[in-house]
Amino acid sequence: MRIARIAAAAAAVIVMLMCMPLGAFAASGAYFTLTALESDDGSTITIGGQKWFRVLSFDDDKDYIITVKNSSGEQLALTAADDSNSDYIWRYYRRTMVSSTTPRFTTLSTRYHYLVFSGGKLRTAYTRAVSGDLVWEHIGTALRHSEAGACSYLKYDETSDEPLSVTTEESEAAEVNIYTRGELLERCIVSQPHAESYAIEGSGYPAPVFTVGLADVETESISWYVDGELQSCNERSFTADTLTGRSAGVHRVSCLIEAHDSDGVRYRERSEDAVFVIAKGVVPDSVLTFSDVHEEYERIGDAIGCVIERTGGYIPSLVVCTGDLVNGTKAETDIMLSRYYPRIVAELGGLDTVFVSGNHDSGEAATAMSAAADLGAGEDGSPAGGLIFRGSSEAVARHGKNSRFAEDIIVYGLNQEAAMIPHDVYTAYTYEDVLGDIGRFLEETAADYHGELVIISAHTGLHTLGRQPDSVDKRGFRLSEWVGENQYNIDGSYDLAALINSYAERYDMDIMYLFGHDHSRSEAELIMTDGDELISTISYADSTTGQQPLRFTYAHSGYLSTVIGSADSSFSFICRDGDGYSYDLIRTYDNRTRHSDIAARYVPETTTSVTSAVTTTAAASSAKTENPKTGDNMSAAMILLPAAALLLSRRRRPTVGR
Repeated sequence: MRIARIAAAAAAVIVMLMCMPLGAFAASGAYFTLTALESDDGSTITIGGQKWFRVLSFDDDKDYIITVKNSSGEQLALTAADDSNSDYIWRYYRRTMVSSTTPRFTTLSTRYHYLVFSGGKLRTAYTRAVSGDLVWEHIGTALRHSEAGACSYLKYDETSDEPLSVTTEESEAAEVNIYTRGELLERCIVSQPHAESYAIEGSGYPAPVFTVGLADVETESISWYVDGELQSCNERSFTADTLTGRSAGVHRVSCLIEAHDSDGVRYRERSEDAVFVIAKGVVPDSVLTFSDVHEEYERIGDAIGCVIERTGGYIPSLVVCTGDLVNGTKAETDIMLSRYYPRIVAELGGLDTVFVSGNHDSGEAATAMSAAADLGAGEDGSPAGGLIFRGSSEAVARHGKNSRFAEDIIVYGLNQEAAMIPHDVYTAYTYEDVLGDIGRFLEETAADYHGELVIISAHTGLHTLGRQPDSVDKRGFRLSEWVGENQYNIDGSYDLAALINSYAERYDMDIMYLFGHDHSRSEAELIMTDGDELISTISYADSTTGQQPLRFTYAHSGYLSTVIGSADSSFSFICRDGDGYSYDLIRTYDNRTRHSDIAARYVPETTTSVTSAVTTTAAASSAKTENPKTGDNMSAAMILLPAAALLLSRRRRPTVGR
């Protein structure tokens, strides 16, 4: 692993150098001073003719006024100046589009200067590279700077010749308040509004109710919007009467909160869009899957809308989110569950969903999020992943909504933690430790296999970037050979591919290995099927690869974000189609589609004829069943049929042993 260590050390140096902001060296003679406010009522201040509102914490990519309080209780604005310029508006920036192993890094800067604590001094420029985390925070009434675990505070002594300085003693910290303006002030939403379920068109479903949960604040106003139009409700719960009786489609509900607390802190926050889905029914045994949404959560609702549009009003049986749900350094479990998961749920519109972690996410959180769907996954879950969905399980039959119609789908989630082995100065990426778990899963599945589609949903892939002939960017140009990063060319990829091949071939199992992640190296989406040659890494340190013909489908699940590399708001929609599967890679904003027909390996001993299928459907249409989303009674045919042709061509598995 010597090469890996050298590469990792070089990467660490690059990361450290990247921590130095552009424009790090300011003009000589720069200094800090204080500027008087025009007005101050404790909750708002006016400076430069603009009103600013008091908040508690910094939020990414926003402007702030930072004040210190003197002995008379007067607030003064922290200002950076030199011979030519003076500025008291500070921009807070949290670097997010970085590797998950990169140190956390935030800045406070004016147009011309940075706020820097270095060597026990207050400085207006970075003069060296930063090692480890560097984070600015407003804690209580103190401005705190943390670098590599060491904390410093802004100090103000109006009796000193240099009144502004740095201290490591929190007790000596200046009394600091921060103020901002714009649509988002301080956050106060603790529970995002969301739809509990989708509705079936024409079923007589009741008006959906959306509720926002707020912190302990005094609410000034609540404004609700449906598809951008202001509604008359000003309560925390909103009954959206205008969403009843509509045709199949995706609608968005949101609210804007304005509030304050007893300390004069001002709150203003717009909720996430709560997607409300109206469908004609559910496409049987279908999956909508994507990777790398990177906090562009509105694109999840866009993808659901695309499926509804393409199928004439029908929704997928299951949604699978395959990692990198967030940005920046790896999000801790509690942050994932409290801040990001509710935002994701709001965009899912009540569709049953399971999760797999990426390098930016917590595997523990992904397991908990899958378990929250109450479909039987995650009960014995591990941060490494495991079986996260089996459509024939009792839990799905009891609690599933759309997923009740994914009876022939099985999903194994390979969380990214399973392929990461941390060392002192680098992280090694290898599938060595997952071979046993996946082998046991495949063995258990093969023992009672009846033609289900087995999806292995993993954040990282099995091919070697730059060696695979299909490794091209979205313009069609080849990537450079052996990109040189272990997190893309993972040790043991060849062995894992061979393991999956062996089960697909021996038991005629229909297996799809779907992944993401490579978008940050500008690779266009791969779709490889039975018979294609896969080139995989044997040893990253030795730069060795192996080649083998595939006996399963190997493909990107799609990059739903738009902000990194070749990510282009794409997702995959997979469904059973006759004697095989339809695989569509779809771009949300223009419906551009790459279609593949994938033949099924499994051939049952007995099949259901078209005549039998028609008879079964006719019988079902005369029976009544509970609407899986609203509890209304409706015909089963309305729920199940995405299109007559799809159902009539769909091959049924035998009932023996079920």
